[in-house]
Amino acid sequence: MKALYAYFGLLDLHDIDSPGHSLYQLGLLDSISETYGVKKFDFFTYYPPGEVEKARLSPYPEGGLGDMFVAMKASLIDEDRIDLSLMLERIREKHYSRLYLKARFRNLSTLSKKWLDAWLFELIIESAIEAGYSKSEIFILDTDLSLPDSFYQDYGEAVTTLIPSIHFPGISEGFLTACVNLRESMPKQRSIVYYGNINTASYKSGNAKSSDLIPILGRVADFKGLDLTLICKQPDSVGITHNRHVERRDRPRIWSALSDSAFMLNVTKPKYEKERFLPARIYEALIFGMIPISSGFNFLCPAFSFSNDIELNEILTYLVRDCSDDDLLIAYRHFVDSYRKHVGILE
Repeated sequence: MKALYAYFGLLDLHDIDSPGHSLYQLGLLDSISETYGVKKFDFFTYYPPGEVEKARLSPYPEGGLGDMFVAMKASLIDEDRIDLSLMLERIREKHYSRLYLKARFRNLSTLSKKWLDAWLFELIIESAIEAGYSKSEIFILDTDLSLPDSFYQDYGEAVTTLIPSIHFPGISEGFLTACVNLRESMPKQRSIVYYGNINTASYKSGNAKSSDLIPILGRVADFKGLDLTLICKQPDSVGITHNRHVERRDRPRIWSALSDSAFMLNVTKPKYEKERFLPARIYEALIFGMIPISSGFNFLCPAFSFSNDIELNEILTYLVRDCSDDDLLIAYRHFVDSYRKHVGILE
C-alpha cells in the first residue's frame, strides 16, 4: 500500500526561513504506517520550488540518531520531493491508496512571502475529489489545531480530519523505543532549549502563545547553573537573557542544540492543554532524549509540569542541582513512561 504525504517543509535538514517541525516527521510517518498499515509514501512539499532549489540541504549527522533517521527515511519514502505535475497525475490515476495531507491555512507570513501553500493544499483535495477518492481515503492532518471553520464548511463532507496525539500517536512506538535506547549513549548538558516563536502578535485570534511565555523565559534564564538556548527569530527584541541563540533556519545547529541539551521548555497555546493535544516540541523532546518542562500539561506528566513560579523553581532545582547524570536518565524514562500511559488511553 502506497500513500501520498504532503507537508509544509522538507525531510532533510535545510535553511529555508519558515517554522517547521521536520525533526519529528519521520516518527509521525512511521506512526501513520504503524496505525494505518501504509508501507510507503511519496513525499510532496508545499514549499515553492524556487525556495527548495536554492536551499542548502544538509545530511543527518552521522552516528546513533542520525543513522536511525537515514534508515527510517529509506524504509518509508519512495519518492522524495515529488514534482507537482507528477503528483497530480498520480492522483488522477488513483495511484495512491490514500492521501495524508498536512493541513495548511492562510496567514500573514505566507501571504507576505507570496507562498501558495494553502492554495496547493486545497488543489490536492479538489483533484482527489475529482479523481473519485472517498472521504475515507483523504486524510487531513491537523498538527496544530489551526484549521478555520471555513475549511470544514467547504470540505468537511469530503475528507477525514485526523489530529496526531488525539486520534493516533504523534510518533510510532517502534520509533520511540529506538530513541529511548539511544538516550543512554547521548551525553547531556544542564541546558534548556526553547524552540518556537516568541512574538506571536500577528497570529490569528486564539492561536497566540500563552501570555506567560516571556515572564517564564525570564525566570528560566535567571536560574543559576542552567544555560538557555533560544531557537527563534530575533530574540533580542523581547529582552530575554540567553546563553545561545540559534536561528530557526539553521537546522544542523538546531539538531546539535537538541542533542546536547537535557531539557526542553514547553510553553504553548492555551488551547493545546484544553484539548489535551501534544505539540511537536513534546515529540522532539522524546526523540532527542530531553525532558520537557511544561507550563500546564499536568495531564501528561505531573512531575515536570508547573502552574506557578514556585513549582517551576522546584522542577529546575531538582533537575539541575539535585540529579546526577544517571538520575537525569531516570527522569527522562519517567517522562517516557508517563507519555506511554497517556497514549494508552487514546481512542
